[in-house]
Amino acid sequence: MKNFSTLALALLSVFSVKAQADLSLDEAIRTAKAKSVAAKLSENIRENKFYIYQTFLADLKPQLSLNASIPTYSRDFLDVRQPDGGVRFISRTQNTSQLGLSILQNIPLTGGQLSLYSDITRFDDFEEEFFAYSGSPVSVRYSQPLFAFNPYKWNRKIEKLKFEESQKDYKFQMEDLALQVVQLFFNVIDAQEEMRIAQTNLKNNQLVKNIEEKRVDLGTTSQEKILQIELQVLRSQQALKATSVKLKTALLNLNILLGTAEQQTWNVLPPIQIVFGKEINQTQALQQALENRPEYIAYQRRQMEADRDISEAKKSRNQASLQAVIGFNGAGETLNEVVNPLRDQQRLGIAVNVPILDWGRNKNRVGISEANQRVVAYTIEQERNNLNREIVNLCDNLLLLFDNIQLARKTDEIGLKRYQLALQQYQLGRLSISDLNLALNEKDEAKRAYLSALRQYWEAYYQLRKLTLFDFQSDNKL
Repeated sequence: MKNFSTLALALLSVFSVKAQADLSLDEAIRTAKAKSVAAKLSENIRENKFYIYQTFLADLKPQLSLNASIPTYSRDFLDVRQPDGGVRFISRTQNTSQLGLSILQNIPLTGGQLSLYSDITRFDDFEEEFFAYSGSPVSVRYSQPLFAFNPYKWNRKIEKLKFEESQKDYKFQMEDLALQVVQLFFNVIDAQEEMRIAQTNLKNNQLVKNIEEKRVDLGTTSQEKILQIELQVLRSQQALKATSVKLKTALLNLNILLGTAEQQTWNVLPPIQIVFGKEINQTQALQQALENRPEYIAYQRRQMEADRDISEAKKSRNQASLQAVIGFNGAGETLNEVVNPLRDQQRLGIAVNVPILDWGRNKNRVGISEANQRVVAYTIEQERNNLNREIVNLCDNLLLLFDNIQLARKTDEIGLKRYQLALQQYQLGRLSISDLNLALNEKDEAKRAYLSALRQYWEAYYQLRKLTLFDFQSDNKL
């Protein structure tokens, strides 16, 4: 039964290993960009911004509308004043039907509104058995604010910047997702390595225990050493259980981000092939950030919005408008009398509203807008400086991090060889347990330092991609 259980556990271990699929960093990033909830959310936000901008463009185009009121029926009594001063209530039953067609066009250059319309109205008086038509076959109306704030001119520029910003922000979100993948990817790598270390340490401690137990029979060791080694075995078993839980948690977090099955197990492959080991041109990095980052579009938009608010505050004090209508109209008991003969229709009106005493309200509004403009300018300058400084620092650090990887790799190789030699010397009785444990700890720390150097490099590389939206490996925009 014991042999059967051992065989079953061995087979289960083999199938578990086979069930694990290899996963590289590039594959993880591609999977996240294709399947993750974060990627789908970013895509939907970009699509939403696209439709918002298309709606704004549609509002600038001519709008064709059909207006109808068929019918408007009423039956009531009308009080009519008589010559002798009395009042007589007269019953009336009427109906009014109206149909109109209009084309409306906003004029962004001037802020005015131009419309072309045509309408016909029929009136029925059922009490008097009378009906008539009136209408305007064609009329042109133009409405123009005078010396006023023009929202169309500003919005056309600002909405275009918002659209460009949203497109670049999508790329930024994708690179931010890639950076998150790198972080969780290395969490799994660290957990995997900690489990390998725990498994190796448990195996080696059990080997040392067997050796010391044989030396007890020979009288070349003490019971104290046996107890010390048993304590190390127990600690190794505890460490193995802890690393197993840590690995399971790391895999779960990675699967959630990738959008894969939560129970999917991966054999995560450390990205040891460094894609970039040369100095990055800081001028190029800053220029790419200027061209690609959504923040720089946002800086222009925020500055323009501040300028718009000042213009609106300054021009909101005096309000004046001009309205002009020119066209034809007509009326009669038949439709033919509405259009034959055509009669001119002309209207011109100018409305003015000038506040005489506002207790400094408009002046304060202008002051608030100007103060906000300065705040926006200083904030933008500070944010731009912070971003530029971060890019410069990453360019300087990336080459240093590359050198750190080379050094950490050599340290890892030396630590492993030293431990293997120390284990051989211990087995021959030429090295103490304390020296063996020291070599073991140095080996483990060297491996952790190597993986940490890899993590720091890849996080810095993808952080630089995120800040510039530029692939320095292929020398192309993202």
